[in-house]
Amino acid sequence: MNEDSIKTNRSILPVRVREDAGKFTAPSGVVRVHESVVASIVKKAALSVPEVARLAGSSLVNNLADIVGSRKIFDRAISIEMGDNLVKIEVRIVLKYGCNIPEIANAVQQVIAEDITKITGMSVECVNIVIADLEVEEIREEMEEEEAEDDGDIQAEDGKSMTLKENKN
Repeated sequence: MNEDSIKTNRSILPVRVREDAGKFTAPSGVVRVHESVVASIVKKAALSVPEVARLAGSSLVNNLADIVGSRKIFDRAISIEMGDNLVKIEVRIVLKYGCNIPEIANAVQQVIAEDITKITGMSVECVNIVIADLEVEEIREEMEEEEAEDDGDIQAEDGKSMTLKENKN
């Protein structure tokens, strides 16, 4: 192997020799899997677990990056180390509030390792999961609704609502 294949952001996969009618043929060249391919697999696998709300990072930045077609999400939420046919992964995720964190983290690890191996043929040394936050969507929406309803209103003793106006002197 050349020096370029020792430590790069690509993995060199073993070339399998195939047999065609008794003759062995070996294709020339190598197959390399870039880390962006692995990151795409990791993203899809992690988000396939229902309790995963999203990958960690700024949701505004991620949404804008998705709109303009940026594929650099792995720079923010997914870290990948690749060697010869071996990969180590760390993924930062946000889970939905109320889920069982150890159970979901284990499910995410398994689905990522299975998909990487199935799709690329690479061995997965480890999948580290970092729970960066919990998504509390329903509670946040309720609080925003209550704030909108209570904006400047106070409850009088007779049960009627009164609006306070700021005195600008």
